[in-house]
Amino acid sequence: QVSQNELDWFHQDSETQMKKWQQEKKENREKLKALRGTAKKHSDTNERYLKTIDDKEKQYNVCLNTFLETSNKFANEKGKLEELIKKSQGDSQECEKRAVKAEVSVLQTWKETETWKLKGTIAKAEGNLRVLKALS
Repeated sequence: QVSQNELDWFHQDSETQMKKWQQEKKENREKLKALRGTAKKHSDTNERYLKTIDDKEKQYNVCLNTFLETSNKFANEKGKLEELIKKSQGDSQECEKRAVKAEVSVLQTWKETETWKLKGTIAKAEGNLRVLKALS
């Protein structure tokens, strides 16, 4: 009878332990299910972020390429404009030299013309003096 009582206690303890394990098993399954759901959500979120990052990187590369092309065009234009400025400055200096030469030439011609006029006036005055001397 003592053995039977011990056997019954053992069975009761076993059943209690079994129920406890089954409850823990059930709780663990629920936790695992919840964790799988959370992991799935995180995985989906991660995939969305990766896709967004890829899209943004593509947009960035397009903008960067556009910027580089524009920058190169402007650099080429700047170089051409600088060359034109240098050429224009040289042309301007050349024109200025020619203008100065032309002005000097005009002044020399004017001087020569005035000199010839004065010489003509002197010749007339000398002629008039001779006439006056001859008359007197």
